[in-house]
Amino acid sequence: MFKKTALLFSAILFCFCFYSLYAFKKPVFGAYATEFELYTSVGSFGANIVSATDKNYASFSGIKGESCYVNVSYERVLDDFSATHVFSEETEYGTSYYAYSPRLKYKVYLNGKAVNIHYHAGERNKLGTPMIFGGY
Repeated sequence: MFKKTALLFSAILFCFCFYSLYAFKKPVFGAYATEFELYTSVGSFGANIVSATDKNYASFSGIKGESCYVNVSYERVLDDFSATHVFSEETEYGTSYYAYSPRLKYKVYLNGKAVNIHYHAGERNKLGTPMIFGGY
């Protein structure tokens, strides 16, 4: 009887853990968008970028970051993620803002400083973590 109970408990625990990995896995910027680019490797050169929606996001594994187009201000992102502005840079295509939030697990180092939020304000605003790969 004890073995059956232990086996049943183990099966239930396994199902709960498996469900938790996927059911609670949501986009970092899900409050701002429903379509995302997911990075399955690190680095802007050769990064594997796949498209996802908020509906199928949980089915992707090995995510190293994400980005999306947004209609939200940089200041609101800083506030929502308790982030600190690190630096910004201007290009002919717009302004890139870099920030750090202790609430996000991804990060890269730029100019010796930890960064995990990249916001590009241009013709269309794009938000990424740890950076927007492939473009800006």
